[in-house]
Amino acid sequence: MNKMSRRAWGRRVLAVGGQLGLSSVALPGRVLSTGVMPGAAALAGLMTDAAYAAQCDEHVSNLVVGTGYGGAVTALRLARAGQPVTMLEMGRLWNTPGKDGNVFCKPFSPDERAMWFKDRISAVFSTIGGVIPVSSLLKVPVAAGILDVVSSPNMDVYLGRGVGGGSLVNLAMLITPYRETLQRILPAGIDINELYNVYYPRARATLGANKIRPSYFQNSAYHRYARVACTQAARAGFQWRTLDSGYDMAYMEQEEAGLVPKSALGAEGGFGNNHGKKSLDKTYLAEALGTGLVRIQPLTEVTSVTQAPDGRYVVTTKQIDVLGNVLANKVISCDRLFLAGGSMGSTQLLVKARETGTLPKLNEHIGTRWSSNGEIFMVRNVYTPTGSKASVLPVTGIDAYDHRDQQVYAMNIAIPLGIDLFSTAHITMTQTPELGRFAYDAQSQQSVLQWSASAKEEPIRSARAVYDKVNRANWSTYSRSWFGGKIVGDNATYHPLGGCPIGLATDDVGQVRNYPGLYVMDAALFPDSLVANPALSVTAFAERNIERIIARM
Repeated sequence: MNKMSRRAWGRRVLAVGGQLGLSSVALPGRVLSTGVMPGAAALAGLMTDAAYAAQCDEHVSNLVVGTGYGGAVTALRLARAGQPVTMLEMGRLWNTPGKDGNVFCKPFSPDERAMWFKDRISAVFSTIGGVIPVSSLLKVPVAAGILDVVSSPNMDVYLGRGVGGGSLVNLAMLITPYRETLQRILPAGIDINELYNVYYPRARATLGANKIRPSYFQNSAYHRYARVACTQAARAGFQWRTLDSGYDMAYMEQEEAGLVPKSALGAEGGFGNNHGKKSLDKTYLAEALGTGLVRIQPLTEVTSVTQAPDGRYVVTTKQIDVLGNVLANKVISCDRLFLAGGSMGSTQLLVKARETGTLPKLNEHIGTRWSSNGEIFMVRNVYTPTGSKASVLPVTGIDAYDHRDQQVYAMNIAIPLGIDLFSTAHITMTQTPELGRFAYDAQSQQSVLQWSASAKEEPIRSARAVYDKVNRANWSTYSRSWFGGKIVGDNATYHPLGGCPIGLATDDVGQVRNYPGLYVMDAALFPDSLVANPALSVTAFAERNIERIIARM
């Protein structure tokens, strides 16, 4: 079966699974586990420590926790190598239309599909007009929605929840980092040239990266705001470029022509795109399911990890329904465990395992070198028309250097309110000289991010160094109407990185120190800011690492 037919089969399986509300999704007729483990009495003969003498409901060869970029790559490549794979996903399978006929809710009429067990909308833009709190305007039913925000002192981390992880809610940017950045943050033994020549191209191809057509960009009413932003950046001496995207640009052109339903041009993005986006459930995951060797179990959270005396890993899971009701608590053992729950999820799970003693040999680097990717949000008053129409998914960015002569990357993003705001918005990504770490709170039984209030100071200086210059060249100003009276948003990120730094917490392919067969496969591996949207890098690194892991197997 060729790649495209595997993807077609996989998409059909996902669609049927969503419509039927199945608790797990796989091609029929395949046995994916290596047998059901015996009960507690039989296990007692294998497990000498009483802490391990609990019944395992199932044993599998390869268990992947998380269905985001790292998990999706891992599952596909293992299956292509003939290995059966079970995937656990905390969020739901987003394939069942709601009452409005759409899978995802509309941005200006959010409902129970919007937020992950929260009763109000959370947003980086905290106020409108500098006065009205955004959260006071949009109350939603509490349920298993698609967008989560994990809050800690000084930082809110936004996360996608569902089969496909962050690919469901991100801006679909597939950015290759600056070579200087990778050389600075990665261990010396990792071949940078190989990454650029082999794994980034492989990731772009499999994710379906494409760029906007220049003539369409220059004439589209929905990209006027971006043209203004690029012109003003160029006037200040900064280069701008069109960006690789995981959104189908041919579909976008049809949207503007009125030939297909609007998605990116219909303000869809943060709560999912009903059309046009090449999210993981349409690429890597679809192809993985099409092999017949992958099973996905949604709405299942891993709550703890331990290791049995025979070397197998044992995870405790909690299965829920979309209202949060607990349906089952199950224990699964596996030969190999791949953590791909993202920087927050994988790190929090391992910090908890170390501090509670279930994986006592985890080293001191677990839970360290966490970065917000240096993200700073801003809106500028440009005093020139930027258009009442806007594509939520951006297509342009700029490359610059800050006051320390270090690189800064910025996306031009939209505020799609349907009126001309005479404004442009931007997300800058910079280096983060001060990094965070995780501590375990025994009372709440949670691993909590420790992020200093001072950690944002250098990223703000970097962002200001660039956009102060843009403002001076164009007589533009910062707007204070969107961040509670401040000129920048400095306490949020959509792109968390680190927590299990490669080369320190793990070896050079993500295998956790002192625990053979336990791997980290996601953004937790990056020990510092990437100064770029991380989706493509997570995919490329997972491609690199799983190739080596399979070779060693």
